[in-house]
Amino acid sequence: MNSVTSARERLFGGGRALLGKIPLMAKFQPVAILTYHSLDDSGSVLSTPPRAFAEQMRILHELDASVVPLGTIRDTLGGTIPSNPLVAITFDDGFRNVYEHGFPVLHRFGFPATVFLVTDYCGKTNDWPGQPHWVKPRPLLEWAEVREMSKAGITFGSHTRTHPDLRTLSPRQIEEELVASKRTIEDALDRSVDTFAYPCGTYNDTVKHLAQSHFSLSCSTALGFVKPGSDPFAFERLDMYYLRHPIGFRYLFSRGMGAYIHLRSCLRTLIRP
Repeated sequence: MNSVTSARERLFGGGRALLGKIPLMAKFQPVAILTYHSLDDSGSVLSTPPRAFAEQMRILHELDASVVPLGTIRDTLGGTIPSNPLVAITFDDGFRNVYEHGFPVLHRFGFPATVFLVTDYCGKTNDWPGQPHWVKPRPLLEWAEVREMSKAGITFGSHTRTHPDLRTLSPRQIEEELVASKRTIEDALDRSVDTFAYPCGTYNDTVKHLAQSHFSLSCSTALGFVKPGSDPFAFERLDMYYLRHPIGFRYLFSRGMGAYIHLRSCLRTLIRP
């Protein structure tokens, strides 16, 4: 068996085996944290077209989903999972197009959201060290825009100062990335910051322990719905790259979508080293 055939069988053969294990008849827990990055028409894996975002928000409204602050998702873990869909909306990196295209739509429907800021780059572009070559520089939020959005009910959380892989840093350096970003946002908005998102979703025990020291919850990039056993310092989220089409998004809380996300998560684990 050559390397190409082996890789194909590893992906699709493994996927078929996993498909048979998906609990299609299990009760589905409709609790989700949605992850967006940039709202633009570039087609990048980090981008959602503005029209698609507006349509998704309209669908959430039509489905009578409870769109809640991120902290409400954490609080739900200690009680009864609601019967109606429960959703939190998050944006990583703090792109300026979230202000241009996302903020008016969120305001129209009265939806809260959390934006995770890379504080040293606010007012600049997303050209921090280690950025993949295929990610094009795009403007990030200005502090005046952050303040305007905050006054209108949008929550801001930390995404560190400089967006590093925190696993590669010393505990002292990790602490600096977390604390400095948290204080910068708090000083700008005159309100506490208690939510955090790991850059690129990467963390280890040391990183998570330090995050617990300064925040009340942390978001990972693990693909999945939130469930009663979820770790509030490594919350699963739904990457909107997998749900761009409105038809698929309309079935966000179906058992079939639960199975699809489960399979996607397993395949992503197989593909990544």
